[in-house]
Amino acid sequence: MIINRKKTACFFTALTGMAALFATAPEKTLQDPYGVCSHISHRAPANVLPELARMQEADINWVRTDFTWERIEKKPGQWDFSNFDRTVQQAKEQKINILPILDYDVPWARPAWKHPDAWNEYVSRTVSRYAKDLRFWEVWNEQNGNNFWRDTASGKNYASLLKRTYETIKKIDPALTVLYGGTSGVPLAFIEESLKAGAGDYFDVMNIHPYHWQGIPEQMIRQFRELKALMNRYAVHKPIWITEVGWSTALPSKFYQEVLPPVFRRAGIEPAQSTMAIVNDPANGFQQEINFDFKNLFPEFKGFEEVSFEKLNRLDPAKYPVLIPAFGEAFPARHIPALLNYVKHGGTLLLPAGLPFFYDLRQNKQGKITRVQVGDKYVAQFHIGWEAYWTGDVPEKETYQKPAAEFAGQFEVTFKPTGRFLHDRNQKPGDRFIPVIEAGTDQYRGVNAALYQLNSDLKGNIIVCTSINVVESVSKARQAELLPRTYLIALAHGIERIFWYNFLSAKGQPAEREAHFGICQWNLEPLPSFRAYQTLTKLCPSGSTTPTLSRHGNLYLAGWTRGDGTRIWALWSAFEPEQVQLSIKGEIQQVLNHLGEPQPLPDRSVTAGPSLLYLVGPELVTLQ
Repeated sequence: MIINRKKTACFFTALTGMAALFATAPEKTLQDPYGVCSHISHRAPANVLPELARMQEADINWVRTDFTWERIEKKPGQWDFSNFDRTVQQAKEQKINILPILDYDVPWARPAWKHPDAWNEYVSRTVSRYAKDLRFWEVWNEQNGNNFWRDTASGKNYASLLKRTYETIKKIDPALTVLYGGTSGVPLAFIEESLKAGAGDYFDVMNIHPYHWQGIPEQMIRQFRELKALMNRYAVHKPIWITEVGWSTALPSKFYQEVLPPVFRRAGIEPAQSTMAIVNDPANGFQQEINFDFKNLFPEFKGFEEVSFEKLNRLDPAKYPVLIPAFGEAFPARHIPALLNYVKHGGTLLLPAGLPFFYDLRQNKQGKITRVQVGDKYVAQFHIGWEAYWTGDVPEKETYQKPAAEFAGQFEVTFKPTGRFLHDRNQKPGDRFIPVIEAGTDQYRGVNAALYQLNSDLKGNIIVCTSINVVESVSKARQAELLPRTYLIALAHGIERIFWYNFLSAKGQPAEREAHFGICQWNLEPLPSFRAYQTLTKLCPSGSTTPTLSRHGNLYLAGWTRGDGTRIWALWSAFEPEQVQLSIKGEIQQVLNHLGEPQPLPDRSVTAGPSLLYLVGPELVTLQ
């Protein structure tokens, strides 16, 4: 059974009106807009040239890589540029531009912003050495996160470091281009704090990382508008780049495919005879993860159906014996009574990721959703109990995980500490607490996945896992669909250069999200997304006009003129395939899908789906 996604159209009501034209800047010519991220500066020299050669095959002219301080000054005063010298020379030979990142700190100058003299020495030596060949310099990476900033993230403190860095670089060569460090997401508050501190005078290019791991690239549109509006308020009229964006193709957590089947059986659920319900109501501010492949996550189930809040209030457990209210820790508290009613009548709740109902999602009159931490305010109503290091005498991290006794030998556990544990202290007479995964230390024995079998005032089951088992990846085919949409949307909104994260996936760790963003495997074997990138750069190469973008409902149409004068159009649907009526002026020379494969010539009616359909040649194409 295919999930019904008709309601997803409502998700975009805040973005534009019907048939709105998205082009926000005068038409101009694209100049080398295509890049990728790759840690070539960290690789053995023999591995770099084949990787650069593969990039060339897709006409990718830019690669972003770290020029990490600790790899250059390994001990105080001991400078070693040898590996970076080789990397720069190899990229030069392959005619690929490097975007270097000046980033992170060293043990004797941590955090870097508090050691400006030591930091400036690193910047001065590095930039001076490569200024002839490397004309663009990015100042830090995702500085709005405590982990990468190596301190409490602060727009004001970043502005201080950026100012010193900018002045140092411009003294070396005023013609060098300085990039604001690529932010994790589009953190408007952080960026505004830095602009209030004067950062707008100390960079030449704004820079963001608008990831939407669980969403789609069309969600970037609002972010672009909000960022531009913020920059305009501070009179910062500068180009915008994206130096990281992408979707991981990691396999889903084994929790879904290996752990849950025996738990369902223990709960008396027969997946082959059951339809699973998933709460999804974008019209009312609750958008579940768009890219989830439920059939892949739960292959044993007969079917799946998305349910709105209205339907949730009267959901029949006999028809839908399993319900997933959310794939994370957030859920609108105003709808918790409907969940309780479902369990009261014998339904099984699956809460697969984190602390249940830890955040309340609230929607204001303008439709904006806010996430409010409520802790364990609601969990006791479900007879669930949890504890963590911040609630009592509980270890911050466990040192082991293993199947509980009743499930011994039925699955393996991939150890990933959570520090969040379940207990039975909120149960009522008749209820049973059945551990699924045990976790703890030598001094503490806990449970971080459990089946609550309820036979009191509640009569159903609740399956809980406190590990963050949120699916944050897509299939390889889906990644290939999303890539060209990402680029065309960004280019149409005036983004000058976009770097896909990442070029290569890592070897092994099949379920690790971070390891599988690549458009090629670790051995340089191209994935479908590489072919999609290659097709895009062929059809919209450097020298093409900036794409314009129009929309009708969930349908998108991009159009541009290639350097040879050929008009090209790209058509897609953000969600489900739709029949489209087209008005076409001029001859269609060729029709290609997003992978560059020839397709039949369309007549006035064509099916538009999540994968692009390129129309090569016609003078004008419009949506009817």
